[in-house]
Amino acid sequence: MTRSTMFLSKYSIRTLLIISAVICCTGFFQSCAEPDNEEKTDSSSYISTLSSEFVGDGSTGSIEKYFYNFDDAISATFFRYGESRFNTSYDKYLSTYPYPPDNLTMKNFPDYLLDVSPDSTQFVVRNPIDTLRIGQDTITSDIGKIVQDSLQLFSAQFKNLESIEWDLDAEPSLQRYRLRNSAWVQKDTMLYYADTFDVKAYWAVLDTPLIDNGFMFVDTSEWSDTSYSFIKDEPMIFTNNFEFIRTQMHSDSLIFRINTDCNDNNEWDQAEEGVSDYNGDGDMRDVLFESNDNFDYDGDGTLEDFVYEFIDRGNGLIDPAETYYDINESGSFDLNEPYEDRNCNDRWDDAEVEDIGNGRYDDVELFTLKDVDGDNIDEKYLYTIGAVPNNILVNWSNPDSPQLLLNISTGDDITDRWGNTYTDIIETVSFVDTKRKEIGDIDSLVTLYTHDVVGYINDENKIPSDYYVTKTELISNRPGDGGSRVDYDYQIFSQNKHVNQLVYKNYFLPPGFYWSESQVNKGFWHKSYLENEIYLYTYNGLIRDGEHLDTTYYDTIDIATYFIEKTFDVEKSEITVPAARLSSTYNNGVYTCLRDNSIVNDSEDCPQADTTFTECFKVTQVTNMTMLGSGVEYGQKVYTWLARGHGIVKSDMYIRWTENPFAESYGGGEIDEFGRIWDGYSRIELARLDIEQSGNVFRQAFNPAHIIDVNELGNLSDFNFDPFKISSQSGFHTIEHGKNEQ
Repeated sequence: MTRSTMFLSKYSIRTLLIISAVICCTGFFQSCAEPDNEEKTDSSSYISTLSSEFVGDGSTGSIEKYFYNFDDAISATFFRYGESRFNTSYDKYLSTYPYPPDNLTMKNFPDYLLDVSPDSTQFVVRNPIDTLRIGQDTITSDIGKIVQDSLQLFSAQFKNLESIEWDLDAEPSLQRYRLRNSAWVQKDTMLYYADTFDVKAYWAVLDTPLIDNGFMFVDTSEWSDTSYSFIKDEPMIFTNNFEFIRTQMHSDSLIFRINTDCNDNNEWDQAEEGVSDYNGDGDMRDVLFESNDNFDYDGDGTLEDFVYEFIDRGNGLIDPAETYYDINESGSFDLNEPYEDRNCNDRWDDAEVEDIGNGRYDDVELFTLKDVDGDNIDEKYLYTIGAVPNNILVNWSNPDSPQLLLNISTGDDITDRWGNTYTDIIETVSFVDTKRKEIGDIDSLVTLYTHDVVGYINDENKIPSDYYVTKTELISNRPGDGGSRVDYDYQIFSQNKHVNQLVYKNYFLPPGFYWSESQVNKGFWHKSYLENEIYLYTYNGLIRDGEHLDTTYYDTIDIATYFIEKTFDVEKSEITVPAARLSSTYNNGVYTCLRDNSIVNDSEDCPQADTTFTECFKVTQVTNMTMLGSGVEYGQKVYTWLARGHGIVKSDMYIRWTENPFAESYGGGEIDEFGRIWDGYSRIELARLDIEQSGNVFRQAFNPAHIIDVNELGNLSDFNFDPFKISSQSGFHTIEHGKNEQ
């Protein structure tokens, strides 16, 4: 076995151990090179200036000077404007809102690398520890160690029902009770105990081999500890009783009841009997209006009658009017007002002058069997339980003036039409939540200290210098948020001939092509693996004024075939953004803000001042995706300004639909030369940039990259334990279609 090792000297502030296996790679980043899909065919319309030695006005710049050299430590802050504020300038934003725009921060993760290429087992050899120094801690073996420990037990969470309110703001057919709940209620307790066991410690480079092929990156400046416990047969058992008083819906569930006593007589009835099938349709359930078909069904000599093919059963009573809530205090019922439907005919009925029935055919009445009195005999109750709390309650305690209950509080009672009283619609109950947990009684503990695994890549055509990881975080500056993080995302770049971005390719699915939005991410279906896309084209590493490319191809997935059209254009430009390093001047104990000449006590209170970048290229990228068959189109357009020594200083993203599945438009847009409307989606402008240039000789010579295994990100402190997630990306723009963002 051949073994080669390269060590870093004084430049090694943080070192990564790269373990490579010499086996054919499969699976992790499927097709990480520029995709060569047999189902994709380039169109003859493909145009490229990359074969031309001279383009535009001759202006050029090194892509590492105008984009980023990811060997450097980069931290950038952008002002971000969402859809509704897309066309809002920085000055207008400050004059309109009492807070600055939200921030989008970007940072990368450069590291120094130690290259080792054996397939030896030396990395998993365990070495006993007498003394190991890790940071401020000294690690030793310890026999008969007594450990004071604790266990926290948590009760179940619940919310108290505080009130019930009828939703008058909804459409009449959608009105229902809204349950007003408290905040989550939960208790916890800390139990303390002592455990005695032997502790033995070892160290190794790795715990066990984690990959069979490719490159593994191990951070030799960081240690992780893994403890293997040997547990006694009998566990330690801890219990605690949590006592609660809770308010909740009474078990009667009155607001969920669906009335089935459709003749309103408080008795269970069979279906109504038929009289005659007057219209000969095979049933006797119809209500016929004689003038509609010019036929005298009942033979009374007039054609103005309602004729029932069934006996419309009444209840033997002269029913009072159905109770309603007079919203406008007009003294009469209006169609938008809530009411009790005692006879199940889906309309409000005034008081009867004679017992006339409900004007509809009543089938056999449904019922719920329930033993309320405890005699072990189930009685028939004329209701069923529905899933929606839309049974409006009426209190008949005063039969002459029944009242709709639009608001119900704790302890409220109700009397129904037949004199039955229901107490505590919202009841108060006491209960005990007993929690029990078993803890292994440790007999001995073996702790293994190993280095952190940063990630791996198993593409046999790639070397460790191919991939770089950046992380963006959206920070809210709105009052009450306190600069809290709203969201985050990762980006993976490579610089090999062009600037490439590894992405999960996505394809839109208009409504009708999926059963529910839960099947896809806001109408978009993502591939399950990362693929390479060219983010910035270069000519031998140069970005050039006048560069132009057209690309067209077909992409077939399981759901449909899509026709993809992409254009890439570069032009020399200049741009002004609020990114000045100095925002104020200091004199006589106060600061004068450069932007608006205001006087403040702290320079941090000054808005950013403008900087105009003259050494700049504007990159325009347009993608259009057409679903064959349906003809539905989706487009993305991104304008990106790259400034020398600053990377991205501004980027505007627009989107368009021929059939918008979200039935919404955004805050600003533009119309192209074909008359197509592009809606503004996301805009970022550079606010601050800090670059710590790398002086590492090894990094400069071999241009290594920091490679991240997407499955390991959530376990690493360097990345704040944030896991990698599937998303739609273009550069630093994360696209979440259908999200109503301000």
